[in-house]
Amino acid sequence: MAIQKMISLKIVGSVEDMHKVLQQAVLSEKLHFDFEHAEIYDNSYIIHEFESVMAGPPEYIPEDIDEIEGLCSGMQKELDVLCDYLNYVPQIEKSDFFSGKYSIHNARADLDELNNLLLPQIRSVNEKKLAANMYEQLKRKISHINSKNLDFGRLGKLNYFDYEIGSLSRESRQKLRQNYENISSVVLNIGRIKDPEEDIQIIIFPKQLKEETSKLLRSLNWEPLNIPDGLHGTVSGILEKTEEEIQRLSEEINEWTDTLSTEIEKLKQRVNKIHTSVRLEERIVKLERDIDFGETAFVMNAWIKKDDRKEVKRIFASTSDRLIIEEKNANEMERQVIVPTHIKTNLFTKPFESIVRLYGIPSYTELDPTPFLAVTFCLMFGIMFGDLGQGLIYILMGLFLHKKSATAGQILTRLGACSMLFGLVYGSFFGLEKQELPWLPSLIGRPLDPQNIPGILLAGVVIGVAFLTISYGMGIVNAFLRKDIGAGLLSKTGIAGYIFYISLILLLVSASGVISIPTAPVYAGLLISLLTMFLKTPLDNILLRRKPLLNESVGAYFTESFFEAFETVLTTLSNAISFVRIGAFALNHAGLFLAFWALSEMMPNFILKLTMLILGNLLILTLEGLVVLIQGLRLEYDEMFSKYFQGEGVDFRPVRICD
Repeated sequence: MAIQKMISLKIVGSVEDMHKVLQQAVLSEKLHFDFEHAEIYDNSYIIHEFESVMAGPPEYIPEDIDEIEGLCSGMQKELDVLCDYLNYVPQIEKSDFFSGKYSIHNARADLDELNNLLLPQIRSVNEKKLAANMYEQLKRKISHINSKNLDFGRLGKLNYFDYEIGSLSRESRQKLRQNYENISSVVLNIGRIKDPEEDIQIIIFPKQLKEETSKLLRSLNWEPLNIPDGLHGTVSGILEKTEEEIQRLSEEINEWTDTLSTEIEKLKQRVNKIHTSVRLEERIVKLERDIDFGETAFVMNAWIKKDDRKEVKRIFASTSDRLIIEEKNANEMERQVIVPTHIKTNLFTKPFESIVRLYGIPSYTELDPTPFLAVTFCLMFGIMFGDLGQGLIYILMGLFLHKKSATAGQILTRLGACSMLFGLVYGSFFGLEKQELPWLPSLIGRPLDPQNIPGILLAGVVIGVAFLTISYGMGIVNAFLRKDIGAGLLSKTGIAGYIFYISLILLLVSASGVISIPTAPVYAGLLISLLTMFLKTPLDNILLRRKPLLNESVGAYFTESFFEAFETVLTTLSNAISFVRIGAFALNHAGLFLAFWALSEMMPNFILKLTMLILGNLLILTLEGLVVLIQGLRLEYDEMFSKYFQGEGVDFRPVRICD
């Protein structure tokens, strides 16, 4: 539950080894490459130094990157055709590639062999599928011809007339009727198709008017009924022969599919190997476009987790004996280099990482906010939405949702568990309390009891003070970790800001008369801390021995500082009372169900009463649950994160075959 320690690697080697070094880097999935800070890493100088100590002219001629990229693209298209036919989604299998003996050229040879083995059958089967589909369409249309004894063979023996059979839509049929007097043909309706609504027509015309008739039919979107050779005869005879052809083609297609299924596992293994090789080579090509290299040497900069150091060095040691690897801890690097962040979580905090990422990624020098958010968010939700039955529903919904979205499901189950926990505190089960269910355990009793209301509201304030105290503390620690002493001591989120906040809280407590507190030290704390924040810039410059003390005119500085101080006072007042809403929503939760209970009491029978209570619980689970969730996020983001979390980090993303 912290930020993972990182180490910077500078890897220098011969360009002859560059491809296999990159291959092992991708396969290991442990290196986060940094190509943006080449000047800071001084890569050009390092390449020059490395090349100056290498004897002899370079003999290695690297492969053309564009050519390899084109090869991979073409292979992927061919592989997609095979996978579509096999109805298989290829998988990444890295085990055959760590040895470095299987290259993209080996994959090309394997793909050629698969193409020679499968492409003829694929073409044949596709042709059979097209033919079967054509016969199905023919069967569908001629089955709607009214007279099954109509003989197309006899029509074809006419000496002076020709004919066409096809279908027309309703609109085209109307156009045809409007032009009957201009047509030198006989038009007969021999059937009707209901879906889509079409008429099957036979057009008989003089042979010398064939071209004129064809033009007319094309203008009407005529869909000819093409009857293959060998099927001429009566409609019933054509239907019978069509069915036989469909059956024959289906048997041949199924026979090949059955034959293929016996070899499918071997084919899948080979397809996976080719697919992995193509994806791996594509990733390497992209890296080669960004990496710094000269005629004989290359250099690359990467970040690894400290825990992976031995494993990474072992991998590269077995890859080449001409590599120089220099490692540095993150605190040894220049400040311009942004160290990537990898958050370590446990089983409880893991799903809450997504909530942190919605706000930003913690920088390498920040404390990990995930554990604090996980605990506080669950506690606030439980207090505001405490109910045994409704919490159980959330747990069940989370378990169901886990199949579709693991993160959302896990968050919901944790919130549901906290809701059940505080349901025991309040003694609430689907809104029903100890008065209705005497067997319910209860720690404090009904939230809406007059003696409980002040305590619940006060508890919200106390919880807020505790949470904000921790938030200020984390913000001060973060400021010192990034070596910003001024922010840690003098800013509104530093020690001065916390003194102002806690002094304001003590002043409000004293004014309420709940606790007797001497006001003189409180006022002194308020004034000194406010003045410190007002003079932050010159005091910061004095601490760091920088000149001038002000970077702008005195008037401009004091005007800006005045409004910042005014904004700080308003923000601190808002912070002081914001957490009252925790208690308020706990009361609102009980009050909303009480309204539905009152409505149910007005119902004339038990069924209607139960229906009203169920509807009330559904509304509470959906609408109020969403509102409470949003309020919890608001308190996290606006009140707490603003004190300690900047979220300006860079995510640790080790290079992988498929990102």
